[in-house]
Amino acid sequence: MNTEPTRPGETPGEEPTLIGAGLRPVEDRVRRALDAEARSITPTDRLGAILADAHASDESSWGAGAGAGSRRHRWLVPAVAAAAAVLVAGTVWAVNRPSAPTPPVAGTPTAVATSTARASTPTSSGAPSSVPTQTAQRPTSPATTALPPPATTTVSVPVYYLGPVVAGSDQLRLFREFVSTGVTTPVTGEAKALAALRLATGTPPKGSSYAFAWSGVTVQSVTIGPGAITVRLSSGTTSTDSLAAEQLGWTAQAAAGTARPVRFELADGGSEVSPGHPASASFTRPTDPMTVLDQVAPVWVDEPARGSAVNAGARLTVKGVASTFEATVEWELLRDGQRVDHGFTTASVGAPDRGTYRFTTKSSLAPGDYVVRVFASSAKDGSPLAEQLVPVTAR
Repeated sequence: MNTEPTRPGETPGEEPTLIGAGLRPVEDRVRRALDAEARSITPTDRLGAILADAHASDESSWGAGAGAGSRRHRWLVPAVAAAAAVLVAGTVWAVNRPSAPTPPVAGTPTAVATSTARASTPTSSGAPSSVPTQTAQRPTSPATTALPPPATTTVSVPVYYLGPVVAGSDQLRLFREFVSTGVTTPVTGEAKALAALRLATGTPPKGSSYAFAWSGVTVQSVTIGPGAITVRLSSGTTSTDSLAAEQLGWTAQAAAGTARPVRFELADGGSEVSPGHPASASFTRPTDPMTVLDQVAPVWVDEPARGSAVNAGARLTVKGVASTFEATVEWELLRDGQRVDHGFTTASVGAPDRGTYRFTTKSSLAPGDYVVRVFASSAKDGSPLAEQLVPVTAR
């Protein structure tokens, strides 16, 4: 039984054909003739004589006839036979050699050739080819690589809004609210300040009575340096609200977490951040309690946040900051404009200082929309002196 491996181009089970078998007797005779001729030659140091003899042989082969030349060149016969054998063997090999793989055809010099697994495409002999094929891929048009947007995370930032101390009043003060917004990562003081300032200069929260003092102005950048916070604006504002510049100063410091002075740069080359507030002047947060009261509202609500969802079937806890007479803080819970709960609490310190307060409603909230109103009343006639209203939804 034949156990020889099948060669490329053979059919399994058939005896392999020996292409050069018919030439072996010729090859043997040539080899024996060359060997005998080589053994009969004894080389000596006769270079000059050999050259002279060769010259004489050439002359005799032309003039004296072929006899002498034949004797001197009797070694040519086996040499010619050997050459003929080699030529025939080479021709047979060239005819029967396997074909080489064809290089991939590329449409352009930049086409990419991708190697694939061994192909099963039949060759001219009908047997599957064992040569891995290559597939030339046409180059695709260079697509515009869009940079991914910067990664962001949601954080709560302090934002100062400019609004009336009570509904309908023309006395404006600054109200601090904590607003959830997207901030680029890593979260830095500069990133938080930029996000907070853009909220402060944007459209006021829906349902609020806050002023829109920065229409058409864009906050371009925030840089926190060793001595100041630099806020770059597209331009100053034309709003006549007296605390417009202070609104941005308080917001920048609170969000950045530092009380460093705030400097403004105006991209359009303007000279005023707001009327009466030159761009060359730095904002510094006041420390005197009475000066603070001239800028910020007496009552703030920190929790719950405006528009947030609270737990239905549970009582509501409210936290904030107040500066009121004898630290008294009043509150009421409104639904559809009607009071459904009310009470009062005491802040940690009274006016003119600012203290923290906390209270919890007496009753649980049924599902629905509510407004938490925290306020301070006049000891003289009970009229409201300050208030903050925050809408929430119980779910």
